[in-house]
Amino acid sequence: MKPRNITEQTMSCTGLSLSLIEHDGRHYLECEGRQVDAAHLGYPARQLVSMMARPFRPARQPRLIFLGLGFGHAIKAAREALPQEKASFVVLPEAPALVDWLPVCLDENPIDDVRVLFDELTPFSFLNSKYLDSQGIFADLDHLEALAPKDWSILSPSVLANYHEHLKNGGLLGIISSRPVPGLEKELRKAGFDLATDLVPFSEKSKKNRTLYLARKGHYQRTH
Repeated sequence: MKPRNITEQTMSCTGLSLSLIEHDGRHYLECEGRQVDAAHLGYPARQLVSMMARPFRPARQPRLIFLGLGFGHAIKAAREALPQEKASFVVLPEAPALVDWLPVCLDENPIDDVRVLFDELTPFSFLNSKYLDSQGIFADLDHLEALAPKDWSILSPSVLANYHEHLKNGGLLGIISSRPVPGLEKELRKAGFDLATDLVPFSEKSKKNRTLYLARKGHYQRTH
């Protein structure tokens, strides 16, 4: 059996140990020993972002916000789905060091695009006024829950209200989880979202699924 190698380590925005692991030619991201992402497991993120981007392909300046970076699967999908020159993909990173790790461990750097922007906010910060009228917010809940401070929960009415406030009418909140989250559908609807859910395999060949939540704020009106 080939050994697991810790190739990089850093401290997350919440003070937890974040490690880049290499094993048998594959890279993984772990927080305190808990796997939170893998370089070869981006299929659900790509599928969800493709769905999120579809209504906004005609928009001149679509803006998507990513709560955490991971291996950048979602950001890569957004870049491909929304080719507009004035699109912006705003990342609230879980650790600044990840920006330097990705070009080293991935064949293609998902953040090598002038439209990818990094903010000093963390994935657990409340969004501020400069992000009002955003088209989308993306979150991998397995990733976030491993890193989250004790007072943060996706089920919090204040957290969901903040997301709702900063999305434009018709904007989408996309959430991925490895298993259904009890109470999440109810809290999303209470926060003012319409909701659709789906199951997507971990990878193209996997028999295990991840749950996708696609929550919409009202009805999208195209602007010119």
